[in-house]
Amino acid sequence: MNTIASSSRINSRVLRLAASAALILAFAVSPSWSLDSGWAETEGGRMRLVVDPELRADGTMLAILDIDLDPGWKTYWRDPGSAGIPPMLDFSQSKGVTLEEFHYPPPVRVDDGYAIWAGYTAPVQFPLTLRRTATGDAEIRAEAFIGICAKICVPFQAALSIDLPQQLAASDAAKTMIADAVALLPEPEGSDFRLQSVQVTNDGDELEIEATLPNFRPRGVVPELFVAGPEGFAFAPPTLLGDDDGVARWRVRLERRPNKAGKLDLSTIDAVVTLGQRSIGANLGSAAPAKS
Repeated sequence: MNTIASSSRINSRVLRLAASAALILAFAVSPSWSLDSGWAETEGGRMRLVVDPELRADGTMLAILDIDLDPGWKTYWRDPGSAGIPPMLDFSQSKGVTLEEFHYPPPVRVDDGYAIWAGYTAPVQFPLTLRRTATGDAEIRAEAFIGICAKICVPFQAALSIDLPQQLAASDAAKTMIADAVALLPEPEGSDFRLQSVQVTNDGDELEIEATLPNFRPRGVVPELFVAGPEGFAFAPPTLLGDDDGVARWRVRLERRPNKAGKLDLSTIDAVVTLGQRSIGANLGSAAPAKS
């Protein structure tokens, strides 16, 4: 009996030590998991937030809205055109952190048989610039709203939450995932790839845009232009007018504008030009007026 009792006490102690070790391990790894909101799911896909809370030199931190699409499903760019739901993210219920900028990878042109629009045909990560607004712990309480489509379109809304203790550190996996998403954003303009000129025509209802293209381009690749303005504006798919001597030219029709909107302000309109795996992002206000 004494041997059995002694053995039971030893086993009980071992179990307590194992439980304590498991608890310590859980606390050790929990900061990495807490930087992920967890997946919200719907038919055709799912989404989550992933955050790297390390402050950069400018006082901001980076995150991504991670959209995982099932095969055959698609989602929308910031200006899909006349049809589609641009992604929206509301941080107003968060504490100690705000959403400063929502970034968009270069989209593709999608023809679904009913409309032609700008979006993504594979899983996509939208980089986010966040800013701490107070010291101490912070809470992200975000409402995300996107549209995803296959043969049907599904509005997808989800509440995404992450607690950010002041000393929390991101896992290497989260840092890598966010860095990879940022690396896929359009490049700044350069000498070999840039907007060359822009002109407003047809009483302000059309834009004519020229871009200088890189000397090297994959065989058969056609340059694409995507244009986005302020909320309430929508642009039709651009018409490629010419692509020769290293210059591409498009005409873009303004398809929708808010009531009582005034003259089109080029400084409020952004463009993305894609050429195969390369892309640039630019503001139309920085482009030279087209020569008449």
